[in-house]
Amino acid sequence: MKQFYLKQKVFALRDRYKVYDEEQTLAYYVEGKMFSFTRLMNFYREKDKQHLYIIKKNFISFLPKYRLLNPDETQVAMLTKRISFMKHKFDITSDLGDLKMEGNMWGHDFKVMDGDNILLEVHKKWLSWGDTYQITIHDDSKTELLLALVLMIDDCLHDSQNQSH
Repeated sequence: MKQFYLKQKVFALRDRYKVYDEEQTLAYYVEGKMFSFTRLMNFYREKDKQHLYIIKKNFISFLPKYRLLNPDETQVAMLTKRISFMKHKFDITSDLGDLKMEGNMWGHDFKVMDGDNILLEVHKKWLSWGDTYQITIHDDSKTELLLALVLMIDDCLHDSQNQSH
């Protein structure tokens, strides 16, 4: 089991996230593309600057839908928001299999499950500058893919909240 902390940059012209490990060392970072018809973000590992994934929102869809791609643009996962009341729910089709995400009404706490197995849990820290989330990954072998899923979910939740205001 590993702990990470996701921090979103405040007052940035484009989406920027940083992911820190348990020792508060920068482990991963995400940079969004400034001018794009679709939401497009690139996910990198800090230690070797390796480009791991591309996160892309589908331009036209009834419900929000995101795709996770390898740098060569082969699809690794698809995240689709479900219609639900009082909770956020997503279906995730991925290389890990079919997963489910369930979160509270505000999208501050959620978990991703493979059947009854919890793969990751996310909890928002309330007293912090900008959005900061504590991420607990229960399957260390899939850390980078699971972190990318957290970024997709967070982006979708924030995008939905911004559209409703």
